[in-house]
Amino acid sequence: MFDDGGFGKKKKKKDEADLDITPMIDVVFLLLIFFMVTSTMQGTPDKDIPPASSGTNANVAGHIELTIKAPASSASEGEIILDGEPASLDQIKADLTQRAGLDDLKVMIYAERDVKSGFVGEVEQVIGEVAAETETEILMHFAVSDRK
Repeated sequence: MFDDGGFGKKKKKKDEADLDITPMIDVVFLLLIFFMVTSTMQGTPDKDIPPASSGTNANVAGHIELTIKAPASSASEGEIILDGEPASLDQIKADLTQRAGLDDLKVMIYAERDVKSGFVGEVEQVIGEVAAETETEILMHFAVSDRK
């Protein structure tokens, strides 16, 4: 007979057993659904965050205190308080211009949580204008005023 050197027909191996994992997947999903339904969801309880134990007090001597309070209504921008007295942007500019001739200034800007950042930006712009006009260095610090 003709010998093809083993390159011809291959011998059939015994039928290999196929592993059907469908029932195992069904059982896994059933267990997953069971544990999801029977477990209780609990949120993390609110925690009081302790106050900072390091750092310095924001009320440093020699700073001009500028407080920006949240508006009482949505129509107004907010209230500016300069060293304890209500003030407008023009009054702030005049006051800082007067003080600028004496020495470099340090301004501490306190803002309440609900004050819009655009309004704080306007105050910062006025302070920057005073610094440019008087050629005085004005150091600005920003802080969030404490709730009372």
